[in-house]
Amino acid sequence: MTTEQIHKITNLDAHWRPGDVVLDAAGNLRVRSDHSKWVWGYPDEGSTRSRFGGPAIPEGALEDHDVPRPLTLLVRDGEAVHNH
Repeated sequence: MTTEQIHKITNLDAHWRPGDVVLDAAGNLRVRSDHSKWVWGYPDEGSTRSRFGGPAIPEGALEDHDVPRPLTLLVRDGEAVHNH
């Protein structure tokens, strides 16, 4: 999958990875969790990476349908996403 295919996603699907940081249609930042129901969380005020170097993954607070689409992927694996 190319960056262009994942940069803006409008539907509910499985392309997201825990730790992905997105901007939703309402202008809110959300972070993908690994919880089975509460799949989106709120961004940490600290970093996009955990203290062990991997992506910072929240516990989750919102269901998938609670986050307005489209979503624009901003950060994946702790690094900014950019279109080429």
